[in-house]
Amino acid sequence: MAFDNISLVIAGIVLVIAAGYSTHAKLNATAEFPPQVPSVGLYQGWFAGLRARLASLSSGALDVINSGYKEFSKKERNFILPGLDRSMLLVPASQVKWIVDQADSVLDSGAMQREVLQSDWTLLDPLMAQNPIHAGVVRRDLTRSLSGLIPEIVEELEGAISDGWGSDTQKWNDVVVFETMMKVVARTSNRIFVGSPLCRNDEYLENAGAFSQDVPIAAAFLRLFPEFLKPLISLFVLIPNRWHFHKCAKHLMPFIHKRLADRALAQKNGDLKSLPNDFTTWMINDLDNHSPSERTPRKIALRLMTLNFAAVHTSTFTATNLLFDLFSSPPQLGYVQGIRDEIEQALKESNGVWDKVCVAKLVKTDSALRESLRISTFMSHGMDRLVTDPKGITMKDGTQLSPGSRIGFATWALHHDDDFYPEANTYDAFRFSRAREDSVPSSQSPNKQDLAKVLEQRNLSTVTTSDKFLSFGHGRHACPGRFFAAQEMKLLLAYIILNYDIKPLAERPPNQIIAGSVLPPMKATISIRRKT
Repeated sequence: MAFDNISLVIAGIVLVIAAGYSTHAKLNATAEFPPQVPSVGLYQGWFAGLRARLASLSSGALDVINSGYKEFSKKERNFILPGLDRSMLLVPASQVKWIVDQADSVLDSGAMQREVLQSDWTLLDPLMAQNPIHAGVVRRDLTRSLSGLIPEIVEELEGAISDGWGSDTQKWNDVVVFETMMKVVARTSNRIFVGSPLCRNDEYLENAGAFSQDVPIAAAFLRLFPEFLKPLISLFVLIPNRWHFHKCAKHLMPFIHKRLADRALAQKNGDLKSLPNDFTTWMINDLDNHSPSERTPRKIALRLMTLNFAAVHTSTFTATNLLFDLFSSPPQLGYVQGIRDEIEQALKESNGVWDKVCVAKLVKTDSALRESLRISTFMSHGMDRLVTDPKGITMKDGTQLSPGSRIGFATWALHHDDDFYPEANTYDAFRFSRAREDSVPSSQSPNKQDLAKVLEQRNLSTVTTSDKFLSFGHGRHACPGRFFAAQEMKLLLAYIILNYDIKPLAERPPNQIIAGSVLPPMKATISIRRKT
């Protein structure tokens, strides 16, 4: 039986969705917001509430949020956004710092993610999200190992892009950007997660990618039902998740068993440094500090799948958007040539070898990436939190929120606000590099490495979050993998620009709005030719 097409599974439960929604609404009613808080996207007449909630799935959802941002957020007012299962309070930009400053016992980011992703179910083990050991390994071991991993990242990028885009130097070929970038990102990321040769196994990569897509789809269905029905509903909804994990486990389990045996031998010989320098090694080492139940091969495999979910699909979105944003810009603006010149100069100064210093000199490349993350953010709203204080919470403006309330911020609207980003709807690849370069007296002649440090200090580098740049979140719960993702994306773009000609696009293919998420075009192509 094939489970890649989940339409048959969905069809089996579609008849009970309406009943599930009705039951859920009655038994787990959303926390009510104060009546004086305005709502957006409301309907009149029959089933007005249900129609508003169903509209949150449509392509018009982003327009509803943007109208609320302009009408209320810009005037320092909160507003309520209807959702299919729950409503959410979206706050003005001035309240982002207040959200960040709240303790997890008051406003909990993790609890919100678990509720939205239904991760107690969709990740096939509640501890994957309740005890995210892998996130700590990313934050600590992956980030501090980045400079040493550059050669492996570069090697895998070169092989993956060449395999996907080919080596034809004579004729132009059309490639589906999203599809090819998914394979490149999955392969390169897994080079760091599980090493070679598993990172190049097509069956493993395809099913890991499918699992990443299963999670949000299954979560959307599970959220429609009350808790007492989820054990039953999950038997059907999670069939694709279990199947794709099973297909991945066929490769992961032998790999993990061997890695555990190798570590035991290395530990006995006092030679742990002989183990591969990858995420699997770091995580197994870290498990010494946790319950023995966490050391089972199945748990380790599930954490690797969770990591794939967290990393691969978001970086694929980023790579796809970056290429479309950059190559649909007018050629006369010189973005591509400026980035190419910068890359060639950086490599010349490092004798053609990529290293930490060389990557740090890619200031314009970094700006092009940050600008794409700004203008093509895939979140209509972010900084989402769940009120977890049993007493509720009172906001600075006096608004009282009861336990279970959802609160967040209109990220997409902020990123497209001319008051914060002049000509905010225009992709300006050098917006962030130019802003700093223009403020440095020409007599100082700063080198690129010094300039990179200044950019970071001025909140202008890709990995630096702020209350005006929220693509990675902000504060202590900002994405821990952003340093790896940014390095991977810059090296990916560098290889493409140096090795391929790409025809400029007359028009950027539009992104898709689905359930409040802003997704890159999945089928759009670009025309490429290998450089001679």
